[in-house]
Amino acid sequence: MPDVQLPRLADTLVEGTVSRWLKRPGEHVARGEPLVEIETDKVNSEIESPFDGVLTEILVGEGETVPVGQVIARIDGAAAAGGAPPAVVPEAAEGPRLSGMRRRIAERMQEARAEIPQGAVSRTVDVSGVRREGGWTACFVKAVALAGGFASVGVAVEVPDGLVVPVVRGADRKSVAEISEEIAGLAERARANRLRPEEVREGQFTVTNVGSVGTLLAFPLVNPGQPGILAPGAIADGRCRLTLCYDRRALDETAADDLLGQIAEELGRL
Repeated sequence: MPDVQLPRLADTLVEGTVSRWLKRPGEHVARGEPLVEIETDKVNSEIESPFDGVLTEILVGEGETVPVGQVIARIDGAAAAGGAPPAVVPEAAEGPRLSGMRRRIAERMQEARAEIPQGAVSRTVDVSGVRREGGWTACFVKAVALAGGFASVGVAVEVPDGLVVPVVRGADRKSVAEISEEIAGLAERARANRLRPEEVREGQFTVTNVGSVGTLLAFPLVNPGQPGILAPGAIADGRCRLTLCYDRRALDETAADDLLGQIAEELGRL
């Protein structure tokens, strides 16, 4: 009887929380049909059934957190719909009002603080001459991609229970308008829990546009495995405070400041 395992939804993911089962034991499920919603610090995603058949067992209850690779359900490919007796569904896990995403974000922040030697450089940039073909976030993504040679740039998106970071691929080759359109689509899917696992993988750098909510200056933590994260502040009188937080193991202060200067130059060319 085929096992359904918790898949690796992101590069650094080690666990996930079952937020909602979309099928009940005894129901038929088609391959590719949404089976369960999984919540992580990276993404909330609907997991599709890898098999055709009847869902015979649910092994992990809603609200329960399990490691990647653990068997969470079983599907009988030979059974007809309604032919298998319903199995007992585990009760939802009890615990505080803190969601799985919030809990994992907090854990990862602690890990980042403990394991990554964080540094930061900042400068004020005149952006009054930028010819925007889309939103400001797209401009910053494009500038980062060109300045650092990053083809895949993550964009922090606020969702009800935290932040997710979908990735814009080919950002160094796409126009600002194309990037803006892609960010809008990624953000919409993120807030609807419709991001695909591959859309949050393999980011080389991150942009978090804290200025979009009026923040002037912020020092976000670097995502593990990436050299840095850019935090543009709110734009006032044509000027913007850019802050680059970086992993000191990947960049020293001079290299980080040079990269920030190149980002500013690329913004000026847009």
